[in-house]
Amino acid sequence: MASLKSLKQTSLEAYCEEQGEKFYWISNEQKVLDRTLKSLVGEVRFPSQITSMYCGRVRDSVIFGKSYVIGESGRAVFLNQSHRNYSRDEFSRYYFNDIVIERLARPLIEDECCFLGGFSGQDRYFGHFIFEFLYRLVAFEMCGVLGKYPLVVFDEIPASWMSFIELYGVPRSMIIQVPQQPCPKFKAVWIASCPNFLNSDSRYSFWDDGIHFLRKRLREKASKQFPSGPGRVFLGRKGARHRRLVNENLVWDFLSSHGFVYPDLTGEPAAEQIAAVASAEIIVSVTGSNSSMTQFAPNNVSIIDIVPPKLGGGLGSLGFAAVIGQTYTRVEANSVSSSAPSGINDDIEVDLAILSKALELADKL
Repeated sequence: MASLKSLKQTSLEAYCEEQGEKFYWISNEQKVLDRTLKSLVGEVRFPSQITSMYCGRVRDSVIFGKSYVIGESGRAVFLNQSHRNYSRDEFSRYYFNDIVIERLARPLIEDECCFLGGFSGQDRYFGHFIFEFLYRLVAFEMCGVLGKYPLVVFDEIPASWMSFIELYGVPRSMIIQVPQQPCPKFKAVWIASCPNFLNSDSRYSFWDDGIHFLRKRLREKASKQFPSGPGRVFLGRKGARHRRLVNENLVWDFLSSHGFVYPDLTGEPAAEQIAAVASAEIIVSVTGSNSSMTQFAPNNVSIIDIVPPKLGGGLGSLGFAAVIGQTYTRVEANSVSSSAPSGINDDIEVDLAILSKALELADKL
């Protein structure tokens, strides 16, 4: 059995070439070159680069998360080389326990298909589902295989997540649900790289074409069901497991007195979630899952993002604003934690005076 140290890793491009299968580089890489944000309080430099996006077809593969392995021992193929793939410990646990040692009876997908995946079980992170999985629909469409072959997702993903896939244009009859564990095996499967991620050099990468394409498609479809929405929206963290805004009630009292609405997006269908922000002129968001919805707001929206003090931001409102050209203001909150040093998952408290100033500036635009 191969050790983790001797584990042979290769790229999807190299493996497709070995197998004689199709592989496509599909990123434009020229969509957005200047990522200086037009902030309400001055320029915001965003350390980012345009990601190289690719998609390919492979045979006889076992997929777990964003990586997959080939049937031979000690062979692993990665979808991208960001640290959003598994850490060495996580990879060891999956590869040696699930793939090599236990050799569990895993579902075998006989038909050729496209793998989307997602999170299931206890690990349900909506924002990461949007950033790391949903945009793969665009990749499959650009390769001409979406709608031609079934789409595979993990079972137990929430119905509201599934509604984003269906709103995009994939009917439920073309969706196959499989368990996340034991890992499924495929005879022939199309796989796309992670569209948006954080590189090892701490630079965020975004697939600009994918963001613009998916955003346009879903905004248009949602508008047919909900022609208009509110102009001022608060996207809070009510009911969140961590990074809660401890003075959210005070913040909401303040915002509601200034004409904001606080939509409850939990469990709502995709069209309704998108409609909640699609006409917004100002959005106040607390960085987290809900803040990923700012991508569906208009180009000229003003975003006021409440963030923890040590969170640089990227896979959320800040990243979308950089790609779309939305106006963005970062309002740094204070960490509320008994631990030292504080962490990015600490609960936070925002200074209402600073929030009020940010709103005052947004009102002048």
